[in-house]
Amino acid sequence: MTFGQTESFLLVAFIALWWLFYFAIKMRADQKYVKSDHQEDMRPCLGCMVTQAAMMAAALLAVLYGAYALELVSFTRPNQP
Repeated sequence: MTFGQTESFLLVAFIALWWLFYFAIKMRADQKYVKSDHQEDMRPCLGCMVTQAAMMAAALLAVLYGAYALELVSFTRPNQP
């Protein structure tokens, strides 16, 4: 089995989406519990935030790939002279 260009692109896209979702979830959790009366031990655990970010990134990629596979979204190269 070879690791092609498409797989490399999808892996980079997954990692980028994961980081974006993770930081968004972490900032939301930090802001929510710093500005409230909640105790520090009521914060979501790190593993929960990592898993949630990974699931959201995978779900978004699956939706985008589904739209591409169903030809709802297409990518074409411009005609070159």
